[in-house]
Amino acid sequence: MTPGCAGAVYIARIDNPRPFSARQLLFKELFVGTLIYAVVLGFFDDYTELVEARSFSYVFMAAIVLELLTCATFAVKDAIVGRLRDRGSRASKLVMAFGVWFVMFSSKFVFIWAIDTVFGDDVNFDGFVAIFVVALVVTVMHRLADWILTRLGQS
Repeated sequence: MTPGCAGAVYIARIDNPRPFSARQLLFKELFVGTLIYAVVLGFFDDYTELVEARSFSYVFMAAIVLELLTCATFAVKDAIVGRLRDRGSRASKLVMAFGVWFVMFSSKFVFIWAIDTVFGDDVNFDGFVAIFVVALVVTVMHRLADWILTRLGQS
């Protein structure tokens, strides 16, 4: 272990008898999600034609907007699932599946509209496929980061 890591290990071992609050977890989700969006958007801007941004400052501001929209989208999806999950009927499961699909699909158009409205020509996505690919990569990266965080806590 390097000397620089010893302090981090020490800080991590401080006992915290209380679990994280909902506000702390929301902050973590927004903070980590924004950073993941910034990295993904930066790479897509540098290496593909799917995303074009005037500068990294615009990439980072777009990451904040997209993370807030993603958080809102998942809140709507969770509300639909929460309302319909325990009903048990085949019709309610069908309505739940369609509702989740509709929210997740239509949210990408809201993302494109919001980025276009807020940033104009300073940040551009090359259509629906571009925002879909970016959102997919960000979601996979975020789930991977959560999985790693969980696995590290099990040791």
